[in-house]
Amino acid sequence: MNKFSKLSTALAVMALFAASSASAALTVTIGGDGNPSGTYGEKSIFLGAVTTDFNASLINPTGYTGGGVVNGTNNGFYASPPSDNTNYFSVGPSTSTPGVVAFAGLSSYFGYYGGSPDAFNSVEFYNGASLVQSFNGVTLAGIASVAANGDRSVGSFWNFAANSPVDFFDSVRFISTRNAFETDNHAVLAVPEPETYAMMLAGLGLIGFVARRRKNG
Repeated sequence: MNKFSKLSTALAVMALFAASSASAALTVTIGGDGNPSGTYGEKSIFLGAVTTDFNASLINPTGYTGGGVVNGTNNGFYASPPSDNTNYFSVGPSTSTPGVVAFAGLSSYFGYYGGSPDAFNSVEFYNGASLVQSFNGVTLAGIASVAANGDRSVGSFWNFAANSPVDFFDSVRFISTRNAFETDNHAVLAVPEPETYAMMLAGLGLIGFVARRRKNG
């Protein structure tokens, strides 16, 4: 496929997404897998998402700068999210802030399990140097229908999904002006290359063609 064909495919896909979304914003929902083992908080149930659970070591994984991988509770510095006995990511003065997650390319979905939401926590989504959208702690807590008061018994899984290519992002920043912003099980879904979109659209077209043939038959 030459460069012109790739560009044409990309533009066609962008037009398809734009037609399905009247506004440019991230849709935020609450809900994970429910933590059936009772050990890791919650994980994403978003189809195709890849999860980073921080359990390999206490060193930040590839793509992460700032913040720190920790375990357990250190009063005054960080606290394990509810029912999470594993390593997790903490951002604040006791580690560093912001904690930045940089992806290899554009992504359309990001999710995380978080505990004890506070008004001084916030999360920001960027495409390069451009801010796509930001959410402060009060907004995040409100989406989960809880108070932004640092209650350690409260934990939720937040899902952020792009509605159109305008909302795609390549990095996420966790910010906390006080100790701390604790999250785990970061899940991300990368945006497919234009060639993959072309195959997907061709597949959908074939399905539609077969369905019409069966109906007419």
